[in-house]
Formats: sequence, structure tokens, C-alpha cells
Amino acid sequence: MSYNEEHIFQLILEKLSGDISDEDNRYLEQIARVDPNVRRCLEELEGARDTVGPDFMNDLHNERAWSSVLSLLHADEEKKGTQKVPGIAGTTPVVAIDPTVTARSRNTWWLAAAVTILIAAGGYYLLDGRSASVKGDHGTELAAALPVWGDVRLLLEDGDTVRLTGDVAANINTKKAVLHPSADRLSFQPRSSTSGWNTLFVPTGKDYKVELSDGSIVHLNAFSRLKFPFSFDGHHREVYLEGEAYFEIAEKADQPFIVHTPSTSVTVLGTSFNVNAYSESLITTSLVSGRVMSNTGDGDMLYLTPGVQAIYRNGYRQEEAPFDENITLAWRKGEYAYYNQPLGTLEAVLFRWYGKRLTFEDPELASKMLTGVIERDQPVTEFLESLDKTSGITYRITEDKIYLRTK
Repeated sequence: MSYNEEHIFQLILEKLSGDISDEDNRYLEQIARVDPNVRRCLEELEGARDTVGPDFMNDLHNERAWSSVLSLLHADEEKKGTQKVPGIAGTTPVVAIDPTVTARSRNTWWLAAAVTILIAAGGYYLLDGRSASVKGDHGTELAAALPVWGDVRLLLEDGDTVRLTGDVAANINTKKAVLHPSADRLSFQPRSSTSGWNTLFVPTGKDYKVELSDGSIVHLNAFSRLKFPFSFDGHHREVYLEGEAYFEIAEKADQPFIVHTPSTSVTVLGTSFNVNAYSESLITTSLVSGRVMSNTGDGDMLYLTPGVQAIYRNGYRQEEAPFDENITLAWRKGEYAYYNQPLGTLEAVLFRWYGKRLTFEDPELASKMLTGVIERDQPVTEFLESLDKTSGITYRITEDKIYLRTK
């Protein structure tokens, strides 16, 4: 089963505070039954709550952001020294108990220890290598992991997490902005003080739009995240992307818009373009209108014209190539169009849209060339039945995998 530690930690928080939905509670219990790491984390946090008392949840919710947790751990390590968790490869330090600490400090230790157990025992395993940090010139990065299932969520700069789909209020008041969420789009009204970064998470099987403070619109594909401020106050308008998104940028000649990905940056003034940055080693920027510059940061720059895309491959200089909007942008209509493409290359989209991995019982099937369309709103069995009828490929499905073989 595919999942990640930020989403599981969020569900544990909700369970401890009593505001978890029935659906999320069933999902968490299912994960805990099959994964001893998650089960141990849940038990440790419940034990910490029972030991510390009511103040525990206050501390937990006030410091739920991963950055705050890590800062707390590092500070405690410097003050008290650290000890290793036995029996765990690549362990994360756990703070030793000081019997002389105050009740408040004991609360903080329980938080640090319980969350460290989550990171050390399950965190790196849960990531499964699927999450990479996006860093900018000034060191900012997308540190939290992508949610695999659940609602679209917004992680605020102060560490609070807001659900944007499902049962949401018409307006949500936060310290830095008033949010106006809907089923498929977020807009907001910044307050006077708007410094700090927010991260929008779009999970498996969904897509979502956000209207930025300058009027630009970003449409994110499934299993993607965007880091952005509530207002652009500097000389540039900058955002950070992991995954795929279509950008419609409001024109502001005196304030260029920059999209940072793990390996490239795209600079624009006012234009429409698509960036596919699911993989750090293969990033494609496809220009629909206007003019953009794709820059790898080492002097490799390409200025694109409409209908042309920049293709970055790790270790090579960028290349220009024409693209078909009907194929490249089909995801915006909930479709994935593929033309004369190896079956093995469809694994990524099947995971992002359905949360399932492909396994080829006949290895040669991975290189079988196919043409067709996958519709996100249709069950995955629709696509698999079409393979059965047109390509002589049979299948079986488990909870998180699709097995393919020749009839």
C-alpha cells in the first residue's frame, strides 16, 4: 500500500484530537494493521497523550509542521546530547530523558520522541524514494511529503493544515489570509502581513487550481505540490513545483514570474505553459503562448516560442522539440493520451491517478507499443479491459498493484 509519512502523521493528529473522519479513520486503521511502523507510531503517540494529559494535544497541534518538529529535535540534541534508536538502520537521534526537566519540558520531550519514532521507524521507509525537495537560490524547499490519498490540503507557513476539498466552509480565516476554497479551486485574500510560504498538496486521483495574489492561475495535476506565498512582495514572483502544473501567468513586466523545479527554473512575464517535473532527472516545459526562458542554472538556457517545449535530461543539455497540445495538456480534461508509447511508461500515470503500481509477469510486455487514452474519472478496470480486448493482455489487481501478462 502506498502512502507517506506527512499524510499519516496528519491522520494520527486528527485521531488523537477526535476530529478524524470515518473514512480517514478506516484508512489509518488499515495502514496500522499491515505496517508495524505506523502501528508503533500510533501507539507511542497515544501513550504520550495518556501520560502527559490534556496539554499534550495543545503542544502537538501548535508544532505540527515538520519544520517545527525538526527544529525542536535539533535544539534538544544540542542541549542534552542524543542517543540512537537500537535496531533501525540509518536511525534518527532520539532525545534522552532528563529527570530534572519541568512538566512543560517533559511534554516537549514526549512530542519530540514520539514524532522522532515516526520519522526514524517509518518515515524514510514510507517515503519509498518518491519525494524530492525543491530548493531555490535562497534555500527554501518543499520539505513535507506528498499525500497519496485524501483531500487536497494546504500546509500554512505556521504549520497548520487546511482541508480544501470535502466538507469545507465558504471562507476560512487564517493568520495571513482569508481562504475561499471550492471543490476544484482555491482563491484567497491576503492580510496586511503575508510573509512566509504555503504548500498546496494535490493527492492521487485529483487535480486542483489555485489563483495566486497577482491573478495568475495554476492548475495542478494529481500527486503534485506547489509552494507559494500569499503575496508577491519582492522583485520577482516565485513559486516551487513538484509534479505537473499548467500556468496562466498574469502579465507584470516589472515583476517576472519564476517557476522553480528540482533541476530547472522557468522565467516568464505573462504567458501560458505546462511544466512536468514529476522526475528530477526529466523535466519538460511546454509553451502554449507568450515567451519563457528555461534555465538549468549552469548557463544552459533556452528561450521558447509557442508550440515548442524544453526537455531537460539529467547529465545532458536541454533540447527543443515541438509538442501536441492535445496530448501534453490532455490531463487538464482528466485524460492521459498516449501515442505509440511503451506500456511500461504508463506506470507513472496509473500510480498518480489510481495509486497502483504495474508489475509485468511477462517482462517483454513493458516494451509493447500502444496508443490510447486513460480517463481519470473512469475505473482503472476500463483501461485494463481495453488492453484485454485490443492487445491480448490479461490482468489481476491487488490492493496496490496491477499484474499484467499475455493471454
